[in-house]
Amino acid sequence: MNPLKKIARIAAITAALAITATITTFAVEFPCTGYSTGDSLNIRSGPDTIYGTYGQINTGDAVQLIGQEGNWYKISTPLAACGYAYISADYITTTAPAQVRSVAPVTYGGTSGSVSAGQRVVQIAEQFLGLPYVYGGSTPAGFDCSGFTSYVFKQLGYTLNRVSADQINNGVPVSKSELQPGDLLLFKKQGAARIHHVGIYVGDGMMIHSPQTGDVIKYASIVNGYYNDCYYAARRIVN
Repeated sequence: MNPLKKIARIAAITAALAITATITTFAVEFPCTGYSTGDSLNIRSGPDTIYGTYGQINTGDAVQLIGQEGNWYKISTPLAACGYAYISADYITTTAPAQVRSVAPVTYGGTSGSVSAGQRVVQIAEQFLGLPYVYGGSTPAGFDCSGFTSYVFKQLGYTLNRVSADQINNGVPVSKSELQPGDLLLFKKQGAARIHHVGIYVGDGMMIHSPQTGDVIKYASIVNGYYNDCYYAARRIVN
């Protein structure tokens, strides 16, 4: 074969492989969870850098991918009035970071030793500490607040309503002074009509919860600060 033709053929094959690799990279099934691979990544109102920003995410932060337009992912976000925004696909991966992949669903059998049912709820919840918040998330790929509580209690066979405002209809009422580990906590801002947040009591005036976009599952005090001020009610789901 003529050397020039051989070089041209190799170049054509290389280009074809590159195109195939690009297509494969963007073969994403929606909806799914994506993770930022860079810091200060802008969330924009449209699929181009000319559009304004709603905010930023950093390395490892999770977002809910719902579609794609060119080289931009469409994401679900409460930051936008319309409920969605855009983020550059160049800095998003659908492969979960190591700290997320290490978190697997936990299966607990019957009560063993002196561990109460409520303490087992806490044990399951604590497996997800550090997991990024995902708006609308209800799996170990990422949770919102009520998705987190629903998932945790489901592991012990208890079904909760999916939305935080409706979870007050689950379980039986319990006063704040009588809280026990594993109790469901509900929060409502002063003057608001609806419950806006839920968490799980772990004891010693602390809860574990999935706070908000850009944050992770963590502990928080319910006896001082913000969550003390908007504490509304509690429900005992397990006995």
